[in-house]
Amino acid sequence: MLHLLYVVLGLAAVNGAAGWLLSRLPKGRGRTAGMGLLVAVDALALGLIVLELCMALFFAQSDGFNLTMSSRKWFERYWQPVNSLGYRDVEPAPRKDGEKIVMVLGDSFAAGHGIDNPADRFGDVLGRRLGQGWRVVNVAKIGWDSVDEYEAMAAYPVTPDVVVLAYFVNDIYRAAEKSGHPLTFAVRFPQGGLTKYLVDHFALANFVYWRLARMGNLDDASAGFWDRLRAAYADKTVFTAHAAELDAIVSWCRERHIRLVALLIPSLSDVAGSAVMTARVAGYFGERGVDVLDLTPLVIDKKPGELVVNGVDSHANVALSAVMADLLYRALVPAPVPAPGN
Repeated sequence: MLHLLYVVLGLAAVNGAAGWLLSRLPKGRGRTAGMGLLVAVDALALGLIVLELCMALFFAQSDGFNLTMSSRKWFERYWQPVNSLGYRDVEPAPRKDGEKIVMVLGDSFAAGHGIDNPADRFGDVLGRRLGQGWRVVNVAKIGWDSVDEYEAMAAYPVTPDVVVLAYFVNDIYRAAEKSGHPLTFAVRFPQGGLTKYLVDHFALANFVYWRLARMGNLDDASAGFWDRLRAAYADKTVFTAHAAELDAIVSWCRERHIRLVALLIPSLSDVAGSAVMTARVAGYFGERGVDVLDLTPLVIDKKPGELVVNGVDSHANVALSAVMADLLYRALVPAPVPAPGN
């Protein structure tokens, strides 16, 4: 806001100087035209200042890359509660007598990136559906991969009865990096002193720049990233390394007689393009007797706008989260078998 004050003071100084210069002109068309131009410039500047104030104070919108001011404001406003373990969840508590605990394990999809109210995440919706005698805990952080998820699951202070692994197709990231198949995603940040200053300090300029950037460097970078990601899944060495990461999760659950459910989440901006990846992971889990819930066939005919939080955040929206919760509920609480003759 300090930088906006500089603009206001600068505008006042320009107005003062322009008014003094106009007052020195003889009355006539030139002076009148100058006054008209000054009023028009002031009106435009005032409109931009009001819009800047509104954007800076009130506009909060998540961004899948968290590059924008509005996304940082969204996190300040909505990313809560955060417990002592750093998860967007209440504090862990000891198991009550007879209570069944479901651990939702994953990355930003499980944590609810872009969902204002954590009660609308699929894990929380599932918890309400399951009702009394059940508790759903959220063990998820933005940017996690399968190794991070295994370590967090093993370190959690309460052992669950069920682990729901919310698997997104970039979870192979670490295995790809270690196997010499880096999944780089280059973003071109503002160049030049004035552009960088405006984008870094003014909400309106920041909003416009990063929307325009998506029509250029971000879209191109994204396309290249997804091509490299598909190649990583097709690479035998990379997938073998990734399978070893997933084996750690499967073995940990199996040794403790914990039911593991793999919820596979495709790229919601290109479901068909990521289908080959989710299919390979579904095959991996199927071979090991793990319950698999693949969202791909359910959403492959949907438009991205029906699935994602907003145009700049391709995480699952509230409606899709409800679908995911319903899938999980039906997997955990099968429908009763009708009595003979009914």
